[in-house]
Amino acid sequence: MTHDVNRWHSNPHSKLRNSGDTIWGHQWRVLDLLTTFWPDAPLTVLDYAVSHDGHEAQMGDIPSPEKAQWSADLRRLYEAREAEVRARMGLPSCPPEWAAQVAFCDRLDAYRWAAKHCPEALDSGGFPELREDLLRQAEGFGLGEVGL
Repeated sequence: MTHDVNRWHSNPHSKLRNSGDTIWGHQWRVLDLLTTFWPDAPLTVLDYAVSHDGHEAQMGDIPSPEKAQWSADLRRLYEAREAEVRARMGLPSCPPEWAAQVAFCDRLDAYRWAAKHCPEALDSGGFPELREDLLRQAEGFGLGEVGL
């Protein structure tokens, strides 16, 4: 079960650490965003979106800012282990041609959650860069307004 894994557990902002966000809730919000922006996404993509962090029930949630500092070799090792755990758990993989859209929705949900629960966090900690990146991606996808 993935709903017991807390997100934001190591964030320096107590409002985010204690916001009650879980992997289960996050995955459903990612699915909601994906179906809002791409209503004709195939079922395989929807299955992945709603379980994309399911492996964290066994591996834990490593914060994105931490992973961003990893070497390419460490990232490859982690991704390989993640794939092994997902396979053992029977979780679907993401069709490669949809990886960018799912990742966009994943990151957009994180930004929107932080904006709702701890707006003061958006001034630092990589959030300004994330916002700019999300706006660029939204434009590239032809989405227009995405709630930033």
